[in-house]
This record gives sequence, C-alpha cells and structure tokens, in this order.
Amino acid sequence: MHHKHPLIHQLGLSLQKELQGYVFFDAFSVNKNELVLVFNNIDQWISLKLVIEARTFFIQFYDHPIERKGASYVLFNHLKNVGFHTLKLHENERSFRLVFNNNKSLVFKLYGSLANVLYFENENLIELFRPQIESDKHLLLTNYLPLEETINEEKLAEQFYIYSDEKEFPVLDLTPKVDSENQVFTSLLTAYNEFTKQYLGKYFYTQKKEKLIQQCDSELKRWRPIAVNASQALLYLQSNARNEEIGHIIMANLHVMQKGKESFDTLDFYTNNTIQIKLKANLNPQENAQYYYKKARNQKNEEQLLVNKIKLAQEKVTANEAKLAVVLAAESMRDLKQFETPVSKQKSKLEQRETYREFSYNGFIILVGKSAANNDELTLKVAHKNDLWLHAKGVSGSHVVIKHQSKNMFTNDVIEYAAQLAAYYSKSKGSAMVPVIFTPKKYVRKPKGAEPGQVLVEKEEVILVAPQLN
Repeated sequence: MHHKHPLIHQLGLSLQKELQGYVFFDAFSVNKNELVLVFNNIDQWISLKLVIEARTFFIQFYDHPIERKGASYVLFNHLKNVGFHTLKLHENERSFRLVFNNNKSLVFKLYGSLANVLYFENENLIELFRPQIESDKHLLLTNYLPLEETINEEKLAEQFYIYSDEKEFPVLDLTPKVDSENQVFTSLLTAYNEFTKQYLGKYFYTQKKEKLIQQCDSELKRWRPIAVNASQALLYLQSNARNEEIGHIIMANLHVMQKGKESFDTLDFYTNNTIQIKLKANLNPQENAQYYYKKARNQKNEEQLLVNKIKLAQEKVTANEAKLAVVLAAESMRDLKQFETPVSKQKSKLEQRETYREFSYNGFIILVGKSAANNDELTLKVAHKNDLWLHAKGVSGSHVVIKHQSKNMFTNDVIEYAAQLAAYYSKSKGSAMVPVIFTPKKYVRKPKGAEPGQVLVEKEEVILVAPQLN
C-alpha cells in the first residue's frame, strides 16, 4: 500500500538516486494541504508535490520546475541553493530524512492524513509545512536503517503494481494482486504519479457524484410535498368556491333582508335547495354581498398563487428527476462536467453578495433590500428580532429594517422616514400616498416553500406616507 513503510522507504531510496548532484531551489505552499519542493541541477529539474487529500497523502513528480502562481507561502528559505547529500531511513517508520550539506535536513513524515515535512538545522526543528500538527513539534525519529544493506539491489523491488481494491479505488503496492489486472511499473516515481492521478480522479468523481445525488434528493424532498400540498389546497378551494354565488343570492334578496341578522334562509337558485347564508350582523345586506364578493376575489388570487406554485414545483421535480438520472448513470468526471459552473460565470463570495441600501436618520441605521433574495438575507439573516421591519402593504417591494438601539425607542419621525423609503422602493412608488406595514422583526417569518422575498407578518401596524427618497 502506498502509505505503508516498505513502499515509503522505497520512495526515499528512489529520491536518493534521483537527487544526486541537485541543490534545493524552492519550496512553497498554495494552501494548507499542498506543498511543492523544487530541486535544480544546472539545466535539469525535479519538482515534488505533496498533497494531503481524502484522509491520506499523495505525491507527484515532475521533470520541470513548478513556479509560484498567485498567492503562495514560501517555506524552508534557509535551504535555498544548499546541495543534497544523502538519505536516512527511519526504522519501522513511515518516514525518511533527506540530508543536505551544512547539517540541514528535511524529514518526510508520511502518516496518512497527518503527513508533514519538517525542516531541521543541526537536529533543531526550525520549520514545519503543517505547524497545526502540534505533536510534530516534539517529533523524535532517531532509529535509522543501515543504508548499505537497504540499498542492496537484490533486496529492492524492481516492479510496482497498481490495481483496484474491493471499493474500486486504485492501490499502489510492491506485490501483485492475484485475479486482477495490474499496471506494472519499474520506476516508483512514475508509479506514484499514475497512482495519484487515478486515485484522486476516482475520489473527486465519487465526491462530486455523491454531492450531486444529495442535492437532487434534497430538492426532490423539498418540491414533491409542495406540489402535492398545493394541489390538495387548490382542489379544496375549487370544491368550495361558492362565495361569488352567495354574493349573487344576497343581491337577489336585498328587498327581504334586514340588517342585524347573523344568518338568512333562502332558496339557492343554483341548486334549487334551501340554503342558510351566514351574515355579518353589523353590515347591511348590500355590504354583506360585497363581503362575499371580496372573499371570492381573494379566493381567485389564492387559486392563482397555488396554480403558479404547482407549476413551479412540478418543473423543479421534473428537472431534478432528469438530472438525477444523468448523475446516476455517470461513470466518470467527464460525464459530470455539464453540471459544473463555467469559470467565466463563477463569482467570488464578495461579488455574489449584494450589499443593502443603507440610510441614516436621527442616529438610526436603516437598511433596504435590493432584490427578492437580498430581502430574504436582510430579514432572515441580518435583522435582529428587536429591529423594526417595514414593507409597502399589498404590493411587491423592498424589505426595510430599522436597526434597534438598546437605549433608544423607535420615534414616529424615524418610522415615517423608513416608511417613505419602503413606499419609494415598491410597486406603489407612483402613488400619492402608500400604506406601509411595520412590526418588530420577531413577528416576521418565512413559511416553508415560500418564494424568495415572500414572508408572513403578524401584529403589524399601518402608516400612510408619500413615497419619498430624502
């Protein structure tokens, strides 16, 4: 196995041969789990890349210099231009030491996910590639194998094998596996390169596939119930859609109805049966009819919302079912390429994040959302429960938040100013006066399955203001 000490010792011996006549040229890290070492011999180069990934280590070798690109952290600068001298193997350990001139050395401690490279001067630890591994600061590796016996050509394995284990991940070993097709290499450095390529290719493909499957499953678990529940709600509304008919029946009986009654029995001329109609005692007959007509209009709006929700949910389910089928059938990373975001379309977190419009009035900070998604972030993630939340009543628009102050109450003029902003950044911007609701943020919540920017509000108050951007 690539992380067992016999193969690691073979790796050290291979480096012993390859590095003769070379000097240390450069070492740098582009992230906490990747180290690059570069060696030079006049016009020849050897680069080594150590990668800690998938809870183990991987090594790649190159016959050209790897140059620093972008942000990188320089390491082992005191080894610059120091010549390689010899190698020491640690007995029964998954490690070896590269010894340079002037009593300087690098210890390769290849303990799986705890792999590290340590720089010593005169046996004093100077620097670590991964200083976060605290135990390495006190590492003692003092037992060495006799190098003359170790490098006896008769004892060296001349072939290295790559095959797949029961999990179908490649394995690098000294001995061939029976009943399997093996790749055979006479150079361990070449074998390590191919093994790293195969293993990480398989690992990243497996990780990507599992992540995509989880994403599809999560989306299906989210949208399937929404489609079912919305369909059931729509069916219930349609089966009880009689408000407009009741309004007509009341209008046909205005001449015999009296104000103050809580119910009225009459002929339902739609079914030819007697019907009892519930009334508002404080409304006259015509106002009761208007009450039922309003309920009918609201019901139609609600039905349309449900129709839109069902359509969206069904589209999401269909799209994710199709995506899941493709992902499950994928056999390589190439098959999953279609689900990657093109580099040109990728944005950094700072680019993706919209900042809120910010205003200040009488010492209070007022934040205004810029989009539906931005509204959600402002209300659900940024706003504190004691902040005051505002929104133009009955129309789409920006969420507005007045940040609370522990010792200062929200004053009427501050609320009015924020309400003017809510009216201005709404669909009612062109109206002379706009009703704006406001309530503490703790009474605002987002129901499950709601569209971006949609929330439910409790205990709201209403203020009438002119849309204005001061």
